[in-house]
Amino acid sequence: MKEKNQAVSSVDELTVVDTDLHLTEQQDDILPYLEEPFNKVLNVNNQEKRGQVEGGYLSQLYPSAGHLTPTDTGRAETDDVRSPEDVERAMELLNLDDAILTPGLNLRLGLVHHDELAAGFMTAYNNWLLDTILDEGYHGSMVVTPQKPEKSAEEIDRLASESQIKAVMIPGGGVHPPLGRKQYFPIYEAAEDAGLPVMIHNAATGIVGNYPIQWRGTKRYIEVHVPYHSAEQMWHLSTMLTNGVPVRFPALDFVIQESGIGWIPYFMRRYDNEYGKKQNDAPLLEKRPSDYIRDQFFFTSQPTEGIDDPEYLCHTIRMFGGAENLMFSTDYPHYDFDYTDALLSSLRTEFNADEIQNIYGQTAANVFDL
Repeated sequence: MKEKNQAVSSVDELTVVDTDLHLTEQQDDILPYLEEPFNKVLNVNNQEKRGQVEGGYLSQLYPSAGHLTPTDTGRAETDDVRSPEDVERAMELLNLDDAILTPGLNLRLGLVHHDELAAGFMTAYNNWLLDTILDEGYHGSMVVTPQKPEKSAEEIDRLASESQIKAVMIPGGGVHPPLGRKQYFPIYEAAEDAGLPVMIHNAATGIVGNYPIQWRGTKRYIEVHVPYHSAEQMWHLSTMLTNGVPVRFPALDFVIQESGIGWIPYFMRRYDNEYGKKQNDAPLLEKRPSDYIRDQFFFTSQPTEGIDDPEYLCHTIRMFGGAENLMFSTDYPHYDFDYTDALLSSLRTEFNADEIQNIYGQTAANVFDL
């Protein structure tokens, strides 16, 4: 890490690690990496017939909610990240020293209706990622499919020795049942054995899977995007605590992504309060639920609501763990991404240089073994 002064005046004084820099892979990028039998079923080696099947045309195999939403940022020239050159431009634009590259299209992997096809896409994406992006020296998260936990565990074992793979991402949007259930334990066991943290990242499209009635009642993207990420993360996290996931896998770290920060202290206090009255509902826990969250769960910063209100922002961070549990992220190139210096002016009012460096890079270096 770079040397730190007591007063941090610029991100240039920090080592900056972005813990959620998205690739924008397209279905056509992934299809050539599909293995049998889906490479034949979908004619992936025939450009003219790719995606065509007898009786229909499957142009889009990843479900979408169809919400009208911005497709670019309007704030940056580089809003397509599908090649090493794109990653390099993005990192220069954002003044990053390192990044954990995360999927874009495959945030919807948990919604793919055909379980075996979802597993095929998992392997295809990971092979594309290694072959196209990570071989150039970047760091990224492999993706696993919640529909096939045993197959996902095999995929973790397959890629555990790949030095550029720094995490296991579960696309949590629309996943049912929630991620605390026993059926997902093979994923957690394999990740723990591999020494890789588990990232959980939702997508607003997931509302078509977990909340179909409410989804049909929405008309605007903002109606979904405001509550959905944090609501579903609470759903996953609640079941993980109830079923003792951090107790069963004590060496495993979890990274909760892209859901804001205000809900975190609320959830911790509410769960502690409920646990005090219903400990039999979470019989494996040996200490307060909030203690497990502080010990094994980390949160990425984007989207940071209240970024123009230092008192709110700093107080909220202090309530859920301070600089030890928050990791900087941009969410680039999504339309609502945060520039690298967006947090700094608020953090400087409350946090010292070491704490700021923890948020901007040191905690990520520890969690992801950078």
